[in-house]
Amino acid sequence: MAAINLLPTEISPKGQVVKISNLIKNLAVISFILFLLTAFGMLAMFILNSVQTRSLNQSSEVLKASIQSLETTEQSLVLVRDRLAKAKLVLAEESGGDEAEGLVGITSGLPAGASLTEAVISKDTLDATFVATDSQGLTALMALIISQEAFAKVDLVSFSFNPNAGYISSFSMKVK
Repeated sequence: MAAINLLPTEISPKGQVVKISNLIKNLAVISFILFLLTAFGMLAMFILNSVQTRSLNQSSEVLKASIQSLETTEQSLVLVRDRLAKAKLVLAEESGGDEAEGLVGITSGLPAGASLTEAVISKDTLDATFVATDSQGLTALMALIISQEAFAKVDLVSFSFNPNAGYISSFSMKVK
């Protein structure tokens, strides 16, 4: 069916104007289609970037949690390593075990009139102060100390008499 033009021919557009009008109309349609394609492309790009951002945030959180657990583990390892180093230092040093055994030997055989008032155990040395109430207790105490085989050298550091306490004697003993 052909279109019937009821308008007078004087006011109908000229051939050039119709061609330009058709060209502009075609350009408008093409531009609108390109606009829609660009808008859909940008929307798809936005959605894709949003999904990737969410995924990266989740993996970032997982990595942060992993780093925190590794930091805790590392701190534990550093503490264990430090404790082991200190334990090695303690084990490498000579202890006062022999001196303590010698002191136990003396205190277990103390005579009735003698008592231990002070003892300092250090590496290779035992310093001890005894009080004897009478001369018999003092004699028995000195005989006990001299008879100990754990000590290589026994020095009498101080000796005094107090009428209220008795004989106060301090010894420095070196372990064999």
